[in-house]
Amino acid sequence: MENFNHKVIYRDNLHFNLSQFADKKIFLMVKSNAYGHGLEEIVKLANPYVFGYGVVNIDEALKVRKLTRKRVIIFAPTKEFEICKKNNLEFLVQSEEDLKDAISFGCQNLIHLSVNVGMNRYGLKSEIELRTVEKILLENKVKLRSIYTHFPRLENYASTMQAYRKFEKLKNLISQKCPICFGGSAVYYYPFEYEFLRLGIEGYGYGKKGKKVMAIYSQVLKINFVKRGEYVSYGKKFKEPYGSYFAVVPVGYGDGLSRNLSNKFKVKISGVEYCSVGNICMDCFFVRVDKSVKVGDKVEVMADADYFAKKLKTIPYEILTNFSLLRGKTVIKP
Repeated sequence: MENFNHKVIYRDNLHFNLSQFADKKIFLMVKSNAYGHGLEEIVKLANPYVFGYGVVNIDEALKVRKLTRKRVIIFAPTKEFEICKKNNLEFLVQSEEDLKDAISFGCQNLIHLSVNVGMNRYGLKSEIELRTVEKILLENKVKLRSIYTHFPRLENYASTMQAYRKFEKLKNLISQKCPICFGGSAVYYYPFEYEFLRLGIEGYGYGKKGKKVMAIYSQVLKINFVKRGEYVSYGKKFKEPYGSYFAVVPVGYGDGLSRNLSNKFKVKISGVEYCSVGNICMDCFFVRVDKSVKVGDKVEVMADADYFAKKLKTIPYEILTNFSLLRGKTVIKP
């Protein structure tokens, strides 16, 4: 099927969002295809405004490395130390074993030490572990690129302050002075001292004062008149009570539009709001329209992932990353 869909990336909105954190050295997270926005497009647009990039695996890191010479950190465990050394890719270590392996491959200048303060995902969490690592660092003259942590409940001030105190206690077991790297965009609003900010979804406009970077557009592919008593889409979940016109829009769950949104969301066609009806198909959904709507009219499918997230009782991260599946082109606009 011909692609009638396109993803719009708003360049100026991305630059505005990054400018809000300009007093920190930003590692912009571009994992999961830059949160669904498009890794290549985002790296090219963000490059003048960031200190580096964050990813979670070697494949993402190599894709970013092809696009920029700026620093790239793999914020998840990796064993690809030889590839990291060859491509100057930095990475976190979270255990004595990781550290020894990295040193054995000659990666002493690429290491970030991960500390676990409650996320219980990655990182060292006990004083015994930190003391063991400190001994290895001293013996091998390793200069850390940073000490890193990620706070699990940034929406809760008391919990985050408790986690920060734990971080300070563990960090002080490492004698060398090195930069601190904090993860989670909302950490910016805490009175913490650190050098590197692992900037996540706020970079894409989802936070206290951001501007949305991505929107999804399509067009009306066909218009059908459905008589009273007839059904629309699979499963006979929507029965037309009066007789009306329906537009077919070629975006479906195969493009990342959750089927659970069926009968629950609205779109804009040529700037006018209309309700979607019927079950979302793999490659299209249906909108009840009036006579003014014509084939080829522009459809704004998604301009704010928060809207869909609230409908589905989920988070905007899930909505955005799902649209990595969208069939169609990406357009950069101011």
